[in-house]
Amino acid sequence: MQYFSSEAEMDDWTLLNVEAGRDLLGQRRQRVPLLAIDARVAWVASFACHGRRRGCGTCEEETIVTQYSPMAELFGPNVRAMPYDSSTFDSANGGPVTGPEQMSCDFETSCCWQNNKPPLDKLEWSTLEGTPDPEVFNRAFGTPNIPSGRFLAIASGATDSSDEAQFHSCSIACTEEPVRVSLRHWTTDGVKLQVCTREAFFDNPENAPLLNCQELPRTSSPGPTTVELSPGEFFDVVIVAYNFVSNLGAAAVDDVRVDFVPCTPTEEPGVVETPAEPVPPPAGGECEAFVCGFEGRMCAYQDLANSGLATTSWEIVQGRFRNPLTGLNNAPSGNYYVATYLLPNQRSVLRSTGDLAEERVIKFQYYKATQGIQLVVCCGPNSDICSFKTPIDVEVGDRVWKVGYVVCPAGPNQITFTAINNGANQGAVGLDDVGVYRMTGAPQDATETVC
Repeated sequence: MQYFSSEAEMDDWTLLNVEAGRDLLGQRRQRVPLLAIDARVAWVASFACHGRRRGCGTCEEETIVTQYSPMAELFGPNVRAMPYDSSTFDSANGGPVTGPEQMSCDFETSCCWQNNKPPLDKLEWSTLEGTPDPEVFNRAFGTPNIPSGRFLAIASGATDSSDEAQFHSCSIACTEEPVRVSLRHWTTDGVKLQVCTREAFFDNPENAPLLNCQELPRTSSPGPTTVELSPGEFFDVVIVAYNFVSNLGAAAVDDVRVDFVPCTPTEEPGVVETPAEPVPPPAGGECEAFVCGFEGRMCAYQDLANSGLATTSWEIVQGRFRNPLTGLNNAPSGNYYVATYLLPNQRSVLRSTGDLAEERVIKFQYYKATQGIQLVVCCGPNSDICSFKTPIDVEVGDRVWKVGYVVCPAGPNQITFTAINNGANQGAVGLDDVGVYRMTGAPQDATETVC
């Protein structure tokens, strides 16, 4: 037992041991969340007067020792932390759930959610109870709108920006429509908060990527903020806090609601085989060279998977392509479209060559909704005019087919559609309805087709 002859001596001991990476009991700390320090502060304080008197006598004349409390600095003195109770998750064996009502959580009781375990994350969420001090809370989180009742929180000192606190749901077996996740949320400056999905029952959990991640901007706090996630089969919803790079950072969530339409898993439609050879375009036929609705064939487009320029293929698809969690559901028009599925560091290239009679607008429909994957469209004699590139990041509105375009010069052109995965996730890119339009105004407004 450590004894103290004065408050100053105890303060010095506490600060010395915290700075040395030890907890307040002087033991080596292994990723102890800062919210847990408060309980240990109380333990040390309870022994302060007896330590000074060597274990006997009353403490009426002693001054209660007050130590630095991360939780008090963030939430005020009336809030205490406790380990999250995952008994409901455990009793359900992690799911799958039978309906959305099982996914709701206000943290007043145990829910069908749990903390992830290393190596999936390195920080732990805790349940907090008590009423935060609005002024203290406002200084830390930038809003006086405080959580009510019990809520979930994570606090950490400076750590690697990639260190995460992951909190995931029981699994969902199948959804027919997009999943809507609504929650109230708070973060200190710099801390990031996302809602993602992850394949359930992954064989190697350390390799299970986060998918469909939607960032919750601090400007929308406290919400509730709603994000929409792609439908799929056998997946978890994951709330992720990261980027704890300041001396003291924190995130809190409350009133989580998950809405989805359950379904019975169905077999995926087969992929239509690509014709062995593309249909060659007539000389000078810009429509034959570049226009394609991909209705059962590639038209004049060549898949370059076997050319050394790409590592995976484009395929003609009818209906759903791959797992809808990371793939696509249907064509934007007609019955068919082309799609490619990319693992990390893969690329696929679709190309057609021909002449344009004049400067033209090439418009197309595309689908790309995975973090780290990009679609790049180029044209010109050497396919070096690359005026269309999708963002690397993903936003809520990206999970729909969109219209893109490039402006291409008159004369010889190589038009290429290149899907590249430079991220850690895997996912699909879709392409359909490539058309040639006259340049009669702003290219994005072009409506007059050449053919």
